[in-house]
Amino acid sequence: MGMAGSEERVARAEEVLRGYGLSEAGWRRSPGGNLRELLRDLLEWCDATQHGFEGALAAARAQHRAESPGAGKDAMGGGGAGHAESA
Repeated sequence: MGMAGSEERVARAEEVLRGYGLSEAGWRRSPGGNLRELLRDLLEWCDATQHGFEGALAAARAQHRAESPGAGKDAMGGGGAGHAESA
């Protein structure tokens, strides 16, 4: 499997989040609310399968910074903190 480009990653994320939006409660939540539900489910999955969520998140952030245009602008990869607040 080759490296996914930004557009492909966005499309995959939208596909997963669309599933959350189609759930019984999901259609009443905002996209940010569905994102929080997905993250909460991933936390539960990591606990149940003994995978380290924080380590995986740190690795994903590092990969995002390395592969993103303008990489290295700041510690959050160009405004990550602001994005988290809008979720």
